[in-house]
Amino acid sequence: MGMDLCYYGVKEENIPDILDGNFFEEDFSDSEPQHTLRVFSVKELYYVYSGGKELEEEDFQGKNERDLFIEAFLGEVTVSSPPGDIYSYCTCKEKVKEIANFLNKIDMKDCFEKIEKFYSSSEEEEYIFDIENIIDRFNDFKEFYNELVKNNLGVFIYIS
Repeated sequence: MGMDLCYYGVKEENIPDILDGNFFEEDFSDSEPQHTLRVFSVKELYYVYSGGKELEEEDFQGKNERDLFIEAFLGEVTVSSPPGDIYSYCTCKEKVKEIANFLNKIDMKDCFEKIEKFYSSSEEEEYIFDIENIIDRFNDFKEFYNELVKNNLGVFIYIS
């Protein structure tokens, strides 16, 4: 059984309360928009995007510097100090806009070409991908971020 990353659109004025723990016990299941990805899906998307790099546990814990791609999935380390839980993050609405613009420029099909070149020149065992599924998951994720921008929302991310 895997873990899920649950993404919830939140009003930016609620982010300080979330970080202070005042919203921590709140049920976000009715929040709109929302999105869920399996942790292994995020790792797979990162692997394809980065051309073969692995997403490490330290990335989830905020110990490594995050680029915009990782921030899209794991939030801003600088806006994340959840009470007693290293596995929940927030991203402010301005950063959400920046991330959405960044994601909209990415074509996962181009990323697969990088992977194909990597494996064609490598003696390692070939990584098997369900290309259409990965592209669909990434495009759904982009749509979620575009919905956040449209509604002028930040995002609360919880790993369950």
